[in-house]
Amino acid sequence: MSIVFKNTSALLISHTIGRLLSLLLTVLILPTYFTEQQIGSYLLAMFVTSLIASITELGMQAPLIREMTLYTTASRHFLGNTLIIRLLLSTIAFILMVITGKLLGYSAETMTLIKLLGLAELVNGIAQLFRCVFRAFEKMHYEAITVIAERVMATVVGSGLIILGVDLKDFCVIVLIAGFVNLILSISLVRTRFTKLAFNFDFAIWRVILVQALPFAIGNIFNLIYFRIDMVMLSKLSVEGELANAWYGLAFTIVNAFTIIPGAFMGAMFPMMSREFEEGTVAFRQSYTNAVHKMLLLGLPFAISLSILADEITFLLFSQLEQWEKISRGLQLLSWSGGLTFLTTIFITVLRATDKRKAFTILMALTAILNISINFLLIPKWNHIGCAIAMIASESFLLIFGFIYIHFQISRLAKVSFVFRIGILSFTMGASLILLKTFLPLWLLVPIGLGLYLGGAWILGELKTNLTH
Repeated sequence: MSIVFKNTSALLISHTIGRLLSLLLTVLILPTYFTEQQIGSYLLAMFVTSLIASITELGMQAPLIREMTLYTTASRHFLGNTLIIRLLLSTIAFILMVITGKLLGYSAETMTLIKLLGLAELVNGIAQLFRCVFRAFEKMHYEAITVIAERVMATVVGSGLIILGVDLKDFCVIVLIAGFVNLILSISLVRTRFTKLAFNFDFAIWRVILVQALPFAIGNIFNLIYFRIDMVMLSKLSVEGELANAWYGLAFTIVNAFTIIPGAFMGAMFPMMSREFEEGTVAFRQSYTNAVHKMLLLGLPFAISLSILADEITFLLFSQLEQWEKISRGLQLLSWSGGLTFLTTIFITVLRATDKRKAFTILMALTAILNISINFLLIPKWNHIGCAIAMIASESFLLIFGFIYIHFQISRLAKVSFVFRIGILSFTMGASLILLKTFLPLWLLVPIGLGLYLGGAWILGELKTNLTH
């Protein structure tokens, strides 16, 4: 697990820095210098572009990493041919972004933001393709360099310009420039440290990648739909319009900043789990169990504490906004969907690593259908609260049925006793926070809750690096 620990640390540190910078931008800079309506337009443009940009990935990332992990000498051929596919799809995606914005009747300002952020999303997506090389060779510290460089430029430089008086359009231009910096740096590192590019058409490689990718592509699109479609639906079904996007989007941004933890951990474990499953070793079961243990250990207390302290956190960050309480209501609910994401990320990664394409696609499709249905029912009545409820229901569905499928078709957990211990620890910490929050300020509640939880986890032996059989 030493390689996994090093790679997880590199990804976690870099992506945490990136998420924190983005979080600071969204919760401190934007509410200070722009209206709730403008923030809603910006967040809506972000969600629309990320949703449509998902078609460019086409499920290729996981198969590409998997193939390059198994056949390292052919890495440049896999990368070059996949890059050609990605460029073609990026062109189609940008056209769809513009058409979608026009059909939905968004304002000229929102359309400008969609075009700029859409280009930035597509450029960063191409850069992500080069990061697959870092992951395949299990050298994630190179990815860390590119992530930090892109985020520092987009957030630090962008925030500085906002403070100096630029508008959202000019800020989005900086985001686009940062995307190109990310791409150039990623290409340079791949060429100098790993392999040169090879752009020779090899339809055998196209077939290998696409046969594996297409079922995952459909699943990935459904996966992103239930993560992003709610903002699009909210802008059209809510009587509050883009104001509701601001309330929901700001709460979602806080929760999303922490979901980098399971993403980084499982991103580092993916190559190892692919290899272990391919070799048919018992180590796969242990890796799966350790992943569930670590993510439950982090995810459950995160959900409980953030939900309990939502009012205090929201007031601290958004008290300058007239309707900050509505952000708090959304945060209370979304904290639970965020906690569930810690575990559902494991199941998604396991299905990808074991190449369970059909199961992945069906599970994602059913989850997306459930999410859209609940949003249609609840948004007209409860606005952004309906979106939050739909997200909790979707993640719960994915958790239950993902676990059942893996349990019976792929691997059982080596142990389950830790689930009860972590549950007791987390709810005990939550009860303590409820009792203390009427007497103590937030800056004391957080370290006290963390200390109680970590102390209990250490006493019960839950902080061990690995679980034993």
